[in-house]
Amino acid sequence: MSDFKLAKHQDTIETQKRYYDRKVDIENKMGEIPRQYEGDIRRFKEYCTNTSQLIGTEALLDYLYISLTKQRIKKRHGNVDWQLLENT
Repeated sequence: MSDFKLAKHQDTIETQKRYYDRKVDIENKMGEIPRQYEGDIRRFKEYCTNTSQLIGTEALLDYLYISLTKQRIKKRHGNVDWQLLENT
């Protein structure tokens, strides 16, 4: 029976290490910004500065709402790119 307790304890330590390693990996990935999003993020930050809003969820929703309604941006069918309606 003592062997079972030891194996259980070792598994717990290994599992905790995997959880920790996964957490570190996710945190590192969260810090990376893919190049294709850099312009979008820059424009969002500029929008927050121009409208005196703190960068956050509400500001993002406001930015997206303005982008979709006022600036007339839409998603192209069958494509993941966004484009201005004036350009279609």
